[in-house]
Amino acid sequence: MNKISKFIKAVQLIIQKPYLLNNVLKDEMVAKESFEKAYPNLSFRQIRLVDLMDSDEVKITPYAFLSGSSLATDFALLQLLCRKYDVKDYLEIGTWRGESAANVSSYVDRVTTFNLGDEQLLSLGLPKDYVASHRFFSKDKVNIQHVFGDSQSFDFETLHQTYDLIFIDGDHSTEAVRRDTTKLRSFLKNEKSIIVWHDAKVDTEYPRYEVLRGIYEGLPTEMHAKVYLVENSLCAVYLPFDVPSESIQINRLPRTSFELTLKKLPLTEK
Repeated sequence: MNKISKFIKAVQLIIQKPYLLNNVLKDEMVAKESFEKAYPNLSFRQIRLVDLMDSDEVKITPYAFLSGSSLATDFALLQLLCRKYDVKDYLEIGTWRGESAANVSSYVDRVTTFNLGDEQLLSLGLPKDYVASHRFFSKDKVNIQHVFGDSQSFDFETLHQTYDLIFIDGDHSTEAVRRDTTKLRSFLKNEKSIIVWHDAKVDTEYPRYEVLRGIYEGLPTEMHAKVYLVENSLCAVYLPFDVPSESIQINRLPRTSFELTLKKLPLTEK
């Protein structure tokens, strides 16, 4: 099932039966215990979003502020990585409205997005308006190619392409994250290529162990030391460079304040 449909159904169930929220929290505790048992000596490191900024401003556009989207800081991270590390070829798993693809398209040569096709989404019983929202912001970008299928069975060799940055934002179960990570790291262009995983944190501070376990299980041990959580975002990143990093400190005092200016843009659906 598509991650957005899962989210919508989960929210509906919690609204109807609030006690189910306790089950969600319990599941996260179980995931943490399982992760710590599997990786007893692993300590998370994080990098700071502000350390990637080459100026005081990052322009996030488009951004719809609708359910199921990433945070503005997640889009900022993708932009900054593409700019700082001269990304030419970008692949993402999980397109949704196309906001992330559209946000990076100005900074790379080629964007490839991968998602379930419309017919497959409709076959899952998802609303037509929900399906129609897919690729809304990315469909008219000339350097974005939309590819359809299920990442579990799709043969990425048929694309005849490798990538400087791969953004994994599909199914967030441990098994799916492990599978996508294992499969897609074969399509990294070289030893300088980057992987970003979305929803690797519950919020901008707390790790999401279900996803993180899939990440570490999907990577060879020698890559583990270069996996970082990213402060102020929901992302984790494999960054094969020497970068400043630090231990995670939950509920620390703010070290950076951001200014957010909202500007309404005209929206024309073609």
